[in-house]
Amino acid sequence: MKRLPLVFVLILSLLFQGCWDKVEIDERAFVGGIFIDAVGEEGSKESKEVKPFYEEDMDGTLKVIFTLANPGEVLKGGEKGYVTVEAEAETIPDAIRKIGIRLNRTPFFAHTKVVVLSDKVLKNERIFKEIIDFLERDPDINASVNIMMLEGDIEKLTKIKPKLDIYLVTYIQGVFRNASNLSYIVPVKLLDFISNLNSGNKAIMPVITIKEDEIEIKNIALIKDNKLYKQVDEKYLRAFQFLNDKLKGGRKFVNYKGIDISYFIQDNYRDIYVEDDNGKLKFTIKAELEGYLENESFSKEDIDKKILDDIESILSKSFELEMMETIKYFQDDIEADYLGLEDYTRKNYYKVYKKYKDNWDEAFKEAEFRVEVKAFIRRIGSKR
Repeated sequence: MKRLPLVFVLILSLLFQGCWDKVEIDERAFVGGIFIDAVGEEGSKESKEVKPFYEEDMDGTLKVIFTLANPGEVLKGGEKGYVTVEAEAETIPDAIRKIGIRLNRTPFFAHTKVVVLSDKVLKNERIFKEIIDFLERDPDINASVNIMMLEGDIEKLTKIKPKLDIYLVTYIQGVFRNASNLSYIVPVKLLDFISNLNSGNKAIMPVITIKEDEIEIKNIALIKDNKLYKQVDEKYLRAFQFLNDKLKGGRKFVNYKGIDISYFIQDNYRDIYVEDDNGKLKFTIKAELEGYLENESFSKEDIDKKILDDIESILSKSFELEMMETIKYFQDDIEADYLGLEDYTRKNYYKVYKKYKDNWDEAFKEAEFRVEVKAFIRRIGSKR
């Protein structure tokens, strides 16, 4: 008798096995990229009376464009392997509905690679919050998707024909990857972006610009209070990434006796010391760089230790000045700490952080900084 409940459960599991919401792969439209522009400032107007409300009555405040993959054509290498579909809608779910009734497949977002929002979207707090809320809550959205801002017309971007690729999304990914490896941009995943917004109401994303039939990905957009705050020029990105402990590598150029020297950074290390100096934050940043000289102007035969020491000294001083200029730029022009110092201080110097946490950006603007840099040349030439 004791075994009857177990037998009953086993019988039920056999009878009701399977996925009730199962969708066959050939019934899915794989969305590789989501591109969103704002085409209106307001949503549906408020009504004082209750009346029938139909989807057709909704205003179109968004232009939503999906790039879709056609697996059969992709395998053939055909030009119709990838297509774009678009809709003007009040919300993304409304756009999915409008696009869905024109397709014979269901939009599927688990393999989405890029999300691009226009600068007009980021300037509208209501629209931006609604989009981010959808991206955060939809369980099918890939959390590791790259998110970025476009300066310009979304439709113009989606009509670009890549020279070395047949798919716009993989073209954007390739440009993004190359620029990221050389530290010309700061890569941002959707999960990290949303996490930063939720924890400190500040986040960043890289910026796409259109150059005729090509794109450039450079600069970063600063998000604050759920809308676009300011943009940061690419000249500050190397030090910005270093201070945030996200610098992968890349080239740094200095001039030595009339020769422009290319130094490729392979590794880097930074340590930050924080103290409360009579009611003022004081930061000491110690940095180390390791890399090699790419120039063919030097060879092992005609370069001695003194020359190497001189070049290392120039590299160290140059990066030190670059760091100080970037910090000063964020203190005076940006007037907010996007350098990761608040999070670092909270984790490592909580007693100091506790004193300034309620007005951190104000304390950051008045803080004192001292930077010490040591650059090391490990070899000459890009190959051993």
